Amino acid sequence: MKFSIKYNQLDWWPWMLIGVGIGAGLVGLEVGYMAAGVISILNLIYYIIRDKSITSFPVQVRWVWLAFMGIAMWPPMAWFYWPLFGGMVLVVFFDRCGIARVLVKMPWNRDVALK
Repeated sequence: MKFSIKYNQLDWWPWMLIGVGIGAGLVGLEVGYMAAGVISILNLIYYIIRDKSITSFPVQVRWVWLAFMGIAMWPPMAWFYWPLFGGMVLVVFFDRCGIARVLVKMPWNRDVALK
């Protein structure tokens, strides 16, 4: 895995901001979780509009991410923010997305290639 920060790419910024929000929440600033949730929703909406689809591969990744955020927002599952934060570290600093790597194996995504 190679260290790679892609700050010059538009799709990197929402993930970075979401990671900062979750990180802030993990250190006690509850508003960070809310900010991460709002940015996640906006990121999903942007990709739905951009791709004109609710099922394109980038949109699928964001749907699953939003579902995971919803799970973590339920108080008994708040520990789930930790693996989400770990995933953000991988996306932001190493350009690797676990959700995408699982979704690409699904039968309906056979024509999708990961970079």
